Amino acid sequence: MDAQVCPFHSDEFVRPARMDDGSWMFVCEVGGGHPQPGPHRWLAAAPQAAGQPGLSGLADEFGLDVELPAALTEHRGQWVEYGLVERAYARRRPQDFARLVTHYGHRELAPSQYTVSAFLAHTLGRLAKGGVVALRFGPATGRWSYNSTISWWTLLPAPDWTERLSWADAGVEIDYLPAHR
Repeated sequence: MDAQVCPFHSDEFVRPARMDDGSWMFVCEVGGGHPQPGPHRWLAAAPQAAGQPGLSGLADEFGLDVELPAALTEHRGQWVEYGLVERAYARRRPQDFARLVTHYGHRELAPSQYTVSAFLAHTLGRLAKGGVVALRFGPATGRWSYNSTISWWTLLPAPDWTERLSWADAGVEIDYLPAHR
């Protein structure tokens, strides 16, 4: 993929880095002029061949192409930090979420290389590539603050970045995990 121009610096060409899922990550390192302090990040989807399948496996089985956007309706008109999407999905579909936790594990319960959080975020990323939801990277707060940045999600059309709700600002707990009920 070719370089792109930072949307906030018309003279700053940014070369992408290829992500594991085939998308391209762009990072403008210019110190100022972004909506948030620090670098500005954005993704571009790799072109998909015609007829390429959508979700598969457990994502297809659980109807995550419908259920994850439905979970986002709880926060319509806002960008929400990843944990709030996970929480909304778990509360909408507790049995399905419990099965996914059994299958993938959750960092809150025990260390794991690939967790239900990673699975759901990856699935959201595929939905973003398909134009179903929008993705941005921003600060990680609360339970996910061990990350420096984290994914933020919204339904389309995407609201202004000033309309956002973090895990910390929501004041919620991880009370939706099967072990915490």
